[in-house]
Order: sequence, then structure tokens, then C-alpha cells
Amino acid sequence: MQELFEDITAIRKGIEALSKRVQEQGQPVSQAQVAQLLQEAKQGTRFTINYEGVAQQIQPHLTTPEKVETTLATGTKQLEQVVNRIPKSVPVVGQVWGFTDWRLLFGVVVLVLGLTVATVYAWQAKAERDKVAQQVTNIAVAYRDSLRRERTQNDWLVSGYLRLNKVNPALARKTFQRPAK
Repeated sequence: MQELFEDITAIRKGIEALSKRVQEQGQPVSQAQVAQLLQEAKQGTRFTINYEGVAQQIQPHLTTPEKVETTLATGTKQLEQVVNRIPKSVPVVGQVWGFTDWRLLFGVVVLVLGLTVATVYAWQAKAERDKVAQQVTNIAVAYRDSLRRERTQNDWLVSGYLRLNKVNPALARKTFQRPAK
């Protein structure tokens, strides 16, 4: 019995949905209406353009040669007025940075020569520092090598004394004894 009520409820909801759809979308289209639309589409749509009417609508918005000529003449006059307001030369007041005065030229030449001398001096000082640094490095390497050589000689003397002392202690004492004071 419960299943029967559930089926009825489901059918009722389906009918309500269909009814709502018909109300929203209108009446369904019939087969004859579809056939008529297909026939009209196959025939195609024809239209003609009234060129004279289109030209009459566009004509007021187009410029004429007279309008272009007057615009160019006005623009040319305005440009000539602007150009005529620009002075041909401008007087210089006071000193101007550049080579307009011999004192300024002398100052620039002194500045360039001073920078050149300073650069050369800096390069020479750097070369001298590099030379001194190289000499210090050479001295350090020579000192390290002499220490290594001395250590090797000392090791040889000590090991030789120990071997000699093991083989012939009397000869070792006689050979390596300290001088008397």
C-alpha cells in the first residue's frame, strides 16, 4: 500500500513538472510548423539594399573637398603664426657652461688632465703594491721550504743518531759528544 502511494506521488510530481514546463516555454511546436520552417530555410532569404537611401543617410557625415580645403588653410595659418612667434636667436646672459669662455675651457682641460694624472698614479701605486705582495709571497714560500728542508735534515740526524746509538753506543757518544767548556 505504501509503495502505491509513493508511485502516485512520483507520477503527480512528474505531471506538475511537465505542466510547469509548458507554462514557462509555451505550447509545443507541431510537426507541420517544423516542416514549414525547414521549407523556408531551404528557399533562403532574399533582401535588397537601397543604396540611394544609405548614401543619403551617410552624406551629411562625410567631409567635402571644400571643408578639407578650409581646414588645411586654417591649420596652415595657425602653424605660421606659431612659427613666427619663435625667435630666430636668443641672447646669452651671464656665463654658460661650455666652451663659450676661455676660463671655462681652461677649467675643463685642467679637470681632464688632473683625472688622467690621478688615474696613472693610482695604477702605478697598484702595480707597486702588487710587486711588494709578490715579493712577500716569494719570501714566505722560501721560508716555508727552508723550514721543511731543516726539519728533514734534523729528522735524518736524529734517526741516524738513534740507529748508530743502537748499533754502537760508544761510537755514538764519541761522535756526538758535547764540546767541553
